[in-house]
Amino acid sequence: METRQPYELAAAPARPFPVWNVVLFGATILTTLTAGADFAVGGGWTQEPADLAGYVRAGVPFSLSLLAILVAHEMGHFVAARLHRVEASWPWFIPVPFAIGTMGAVIRMRGRIRSRNALIDIGASGPLAGAVVAIPVLVYGISLSSIGEIAVEPNFLFGNLSLVKLLGWLFSGEAPFQGLGAVMEPQPLLYVLVKKLLFGVGPAQDVFVHPVAYAGVIGLFVTALNLVPIGQLDGGHVAYAVLGRKAERVGRAFGVVLVVMALLSSFSWLVWYLLASRFVKYGHPPVDDEAEPLSRGRKLVVAATVLLFLLTLTPVAADVL
Repeated sequence: METRQPYELAAAPARPFPVWNVVLFGATILTTLTAGADFAVGGGWTQEPADLAGYVRAGVPFSLSLLAILVAHEMGHFVAARLHRVEASWPWFIPVPFAIGTMGAVIRMRGRIRSRNALIDIGASGPLAGAVVAIPVLVYGISLSSIGEIAVEPNFLFGNLSLVKLLGWLFSGEAPFQGLGAVMEPQPLLYVLVKKLLFGVGPAQDVFVHPVAYAGVIGLFVTALNLVPIGQLDGGHVAYAVLGRKAERVGRAFGVVLVVMALLSSFSWLVWYLLASRFVKYGHPPVDDEAEPLSRGRKLVVAATVLLFLLTLTPVAADVL
């Protein structure tokens, strides 16, 4: 009689310590602290720090808030990928010594994703997890902000930094931004609704954003960028899971939308269009089981993701008033 050994799961291979991931995350903490301190001092939210400790304290509200959103976003992807047994790296954060101190983070995944349902889980988990953190951060940050009178109404759709406006200045010979001065933060639709409906900001008023509120706004804007349904962006994953190969046509159509928004609303959308079309590309790799029907729960996730995209869409991503 043949005896059999009890079935045992194969031990997972030992993973090397993610040294460079930790180094880049540490560098991103430093660059976002610097950006946060500059914003806090420049916006009058704190006095000029007298020493390094004061400088660090001034940058903490923005840095902590923004990194909480970005970490939630990336760990949403990471956990979903691991649950579906897709090889995924730890997040690679990208520090930069200007602007908000970071260009976000990416996770590298290897191997085919097994099913359409798994693709929705992996694609939608990041934006949804990030929004769960970003929305409370935004509301709390606005409660810390000041609401005051403004001389010029903000542009929520047609901005002064649109390509049409910039080209008009170029060909007219006028000095660009003449008579303009105040820099306006991005204006996601959800941010506008929270300002108007929750905090009662009037037509001749606006929010002078606290560093925490600014981090929340940036978090919503980053969510919108990721949910554009192109290629292997988060929105592209969801679009492919729903539409299959037709998703490429949808992505190309949204490429045209980005160019139109760059022309009429904010030139920064042209930058995202070039990055998405040249580096992310429009195509999407197939999943193993293309014929698998979407579960009811995944259809609800798709609906939530589309709603989140609409609420975070930011035609005027940068502007001066």
